[in-house]
Amino acid sequence: MFVYIKHGDGEQFLTNTNCPTLLLLQFIRAKLGLLESDLVDLCDERGVLKLLFLTQPQESAGRLLPSRCTFTVCSINRQSDGSYASITPQLVNPDPALLEALQTQTESLEKARLKQLRTLEDKRSPGETPTQVQPTPQAKGKGKNVHMDTPDEEPQRRTGSRRNRN
Repeated sequence: MFVYIKHGDGEQFLTNTNCPTLLLLQFIRAKLGLLESDLVDLCDERGVLKLLFLTQPQESAGRLLPSRCTFTVCSINRQSDGSYASITPQLVNPDPALLEALQTQTESLEKARLKQLRTLEDKRSPGETPTQVQPTPQAKGKGKNVHMDTPDEEPQRRTGSRRNRN
């Protein structure tokens, strides 16, 4: 699977999407000479962001990007407090409709971010004291349940190669 990536002054390149989103975004940054810390995403021709920067790093880019389509590289500009300032297409002369669509999405992302912050604050209710909430014991291993009444058992050992562990 592949997609076309537009940037600059009518330039484009072809890229394979059969990889994790993290690698695709790193490749795009390197191809355009952007810093590794620059936050980038792709948008379609209507200006709809693909939100690759919000996905799990190992999520398959091919599942999120339809093959043989054309996408534009966009820079995601954030303030020091994490708020979304703007989304800028990496084009010399972007279409005004594209800029308007990206501005609308900037506002939507900021509203969603603020809503998530409020939800997190609501979970920490002000009347709650540390003695009222008792943490449950957690195991140090992945997915291991802890039973307080039973003695520790010998951990199961995996055999075979890493390929067979799925």
